[in-house]
Amino acid sequence: MADFKFSNEDARKIYEKKYQALKELANEKVDDSGYLWDATVQKYAVKMEKVKKILNSEGINEQIASKMFKDIENFLEKCSDPEFHIALVGTIKAGKSTLINALLGYEYASTKVTPETASLTKFKKGKNNYVKIVFYSSYEWDVLWRSANDANADTFLEEYSKLGAQSEKAKWLDKKEQIINCDSREALVKEIQKWTSSKSSCHYFVKEVEVGLKEFELPEGVVLVDTPGLDDVVEYRSNITRDYINRANAVVVCVKSDTLGGRELDTICKVFSNTLNKEKVYIVATQVDTLNKPKENWAEQQEEWIKHLKIVYADQTLARKNLIPVSAYLYTLLKEPISKDDERYWDLLSVLGKFRIQMDDINKYYQEMLDFTNIEFLKNKIQREIIANYKKLLIDDISGSYKLCTESIKETLNNIKVRQRDIIKASQGDLEEIKKKQQEYEKKCKEAEKDKKELDEMLKKLKVATTKRADELEKAIKNLNR
Repeated sequence: MADFKFSNEDARKIYEKKYQALKELANEKVDDSGYLWDATVQKYAVKMEKVKKILNSEGINEQIASKMFKDIENFLEKCSDPEFHIALVGTIKAGKSTLINALLGYEYASTKVTPETASLTKFKKGKNNYVKIVFYSSYEWDVLWRSANDANADTFLEEYSKLGAQSEKAKWLDKKEQIINCDSREALVKEIQKWTSSKSSCHYFVKEVEVGLKEFELPEGVVLVDTPGLDDVVEYRSNITRDYINRANAVVVCVKSDTLGGRELDTICKVFSNTLNKEKVYIVATQVDTLNKPKENWAEQQEEWIKHLKIVYADQTLARKNLIPVSAYLYTLLKEPISKDDERYWDLLSVLGKFRIQMDDINKYYQEMLDFTNIEFLKNKIQREIIANYKKLLIDDISGSYKLCTESIKETLNNIKVRQRDIIKASQGDLEEIKKKQQEYEKKCKEAEKDKKELDEMLKKLKVATTKRADELEKAIKNLNR
């Protein structure tokens, strides 16, 4: 606005004072110690840190939407964390944990997870086996608790009461992160279950679990992440996953192979709306072995899935390429020796029966069944398309995020500039009139953002109520057919 001529001297002085203050902010030295791992990332992060300071300054921050600040924080978090995150997302009980166990080659993640367990669980290479637990702050817990009550999350609230978790709350909230080293795999699994199992009262207060694995096939710097269900009725917890998708560099969406309805498509759409690179989104049809005739049924369903997925991918070839059917549990059963005394023996026998294979012939058909699970194929695909170039992909991802952020910021600042010019012109340069017009504008901005939040809240509550009613109707119909 340097070209604008002020007719009021007081207004001109205030403008010049604020303009000088912003220049000083822009010239302040930024602590870049957290961004030194790459020169390009360091350059982008330093610029964004300066922009964040300017946008947070008095007179400007009132005119910036909270989403923009959130986007900037997400970007800076990517810059400060030189890790490549592969997130597994999906609806509750879609087979995320079972798939992670198959990819890791051991049953680390609990496959008995219920909707009451909802913390991010990260698996990464470590010098030794360890579990790091991050707890909720009191403020975060208050927001989560309100979210649970607003959504009438009856199961969550009932289990919370049943386990006596309220008496444990003060012990864990605001607690500093805790790291436990484990001498064996068995000890590691036990520790993971302690903090993530729905039967453990302390799991409610755990925000995030990081698992360090000494035996980890993926390179240092690559992280596999098991996420809370995107359809969790406790909105705060599903938002953890939604926000995390912004952080993830590649996303594996798990959808049960026998279902691709509105809820599952909604999950897929949420993922695509929160990610930059569609090529790095993989749709994994899980539990193919649970179909009545696994090979034949999936061959039919695959074509139906492609019809829907080509819309979100905007490319049928890419949709077909990134749709992978898997049988993670069958893979685990085949890879481990199982005796007749083991309950899983009968699970394997049941699956083999669908292929008309006798247990005595398992060795003869072993490789065929292993290939059918598609786990090795998925591993190789991730290795070839992601991990082999993960450092380059990480930089490309950050560069893409920087471009989107800067474009959004430029557009917002330009709109502010135009509005400020209009305010001054409309008031003919009178200082009191300028202040009055500014206050009116800020009030309108706050009301508009409040209205948007209220509309979002109403839509979310409507969706929760509709989903709950649909589940009740589905249950009733099933009972009638018994």
